[in-house]
Amino acid sequence: MFFCFYFSFQTVKEIHWNVLESLSKVARFSRDTAATILEHPYARPILPHLPPVVNNLIQTEPTRSVIDEYDPGRVYLAKWASSINEASRAERLEKSDESFPGRRRRRWSDSEPKRWEEETEDELTLPPVHAIRTDPLNAEKWFSFFDTEGRLKVELNEVREAVFRGGIENDIRIDVWKFFLKVYPWDSSRVERENLLDAKAQQYWALKREWWDSPEVLNSDDFKEQKMRIEKDVIRTDRTMEFFAIEDMPHPDPLISASSKTTNKKLEAMKDILMTYHFYNKDLGYVQGMSDLLAPVLIVMEDEVSAFWAFVGFMERMKSNFYRDQSGMRRQLLTLEHLIKFMDPPLYKHLT
Repeated sequence: MFFCFYFSFQTVKEIHWNVLESLSKVARFSRDTAATILEHPYARPILPHLPPVVNNLIQTEPTRSVIDEYDPGRVYLAKWASSINEASRAERLEKSDESFPGRRRRRWSDSEPKRWEEETEDELTLPPVHAIRTDPLNAEKWFSFFDTEGRLKVELNEVREAVFRGGIENDIRIDVWKFFLKVYPWDSSRVERENLLDAKAQQYWALKREWWDSPEVLNSDDFKEQKMRIEKDVIRTDRTMEFFAIEDMPHPDPLISASSKTTNKKLEAMKDILMTYHFYNKDLGYVQGMSDLLAPVLIVMEDEVSAFWAFVGFMERMKSNFYRDQSGMRRQLLTLEHLIKFMDPPLYKHLT
C-alpha cells in the first residue's frame, strides 16, 4: 500500500513538474517571439510608448541598437504611435489627481525637420488648420465631370471634394443632390436616369395609393394617429420662407380645418410624402422631427416624387437618429465624448 501511495505521489509530482515545464516553454517561446517582433525595425517608433512593464522586457542591447537607427517607416508609425500614446495619456489624466499645469507630453512637430518635441499642458495647442475654400461648384464644372453619355468620368472623390471645398451653385443643386441622395446611381447614363426617374414615379404613386385609396387604412387607428402627428409637425414648418408662405387653398380635412383654415400645396405635399414614407419604411415609420429634414429637400427638389426618393436616400444616413431606443443619438454622443477625451483631456476631466 505504501508503495502504491508513493508511486501515486511521485506520478502526481511528475505530472505537476511536467505541466510547469510546459508552461515555462510556452512563456519562453512567447517572450522570444515578442522580442523578435519588437526588435524589428518597423516596430522601433512604437517602443518608447509601450507600458513600462513591456519596455523592461525589451531593454536588451540588440533592441536598443535598433531603436537608435532610422528606418523608412518611422514617420508613419510614429504618428500612429503618437495617437495611441495620446489616448492612453487621456485615460491617465482622468484617473490622476495631479494638477494639469506643468505636465509635459511629446508631440510630432508640424515644421521641418520632422521630429518629436516636448511641450507643457499650458502650451498645448491644436495643429493649425489649413482650410482650402474654392468657388462654388458651377454648371460648367459639374458637366465636365461627365462624358457625352452622361456617365461620370472622374473619380467620385473629386466630385465630393469640389462640393466640400466650395459648395454648390443653386442652378445645379437639384441635379447634384439627386446623386448624393441616391436618387440616381453615380454610374448611370443620362438615358438610364430618365428611365429610372419614370420608374420611381410609378413606384411612388403605387406606394401612395396603398393608403390614399384604401378606406380600410384611412379608417384605421394607426393611420389616424400618424396623420395627427404629421399634421402637428408640418404646420410648424417655417412659414416665413417663401416656398411655404402662401396659403392658397382651404384645408382638405374638415376635422382639422376648424383650427387651421388654410394651407398650401407644398405643406400638403409634405404631409403626403411623410405618410407615404411611414408605409414605405414600416420598421421605422414616421417619427417627430422628420418633417424638419424633409423641408429643405422639398424646397430643392420642388416636385413630390423627386422629394420623396431624395428623402428616402437622406433617411438612410439619418435614420439612426430616429430609433426609438435612441441608440443612434447615444452613439453620436459617445463619439463626441471620445473626441473631447482625445483632443482636450483637461476639458474632458472638467466635464466629467
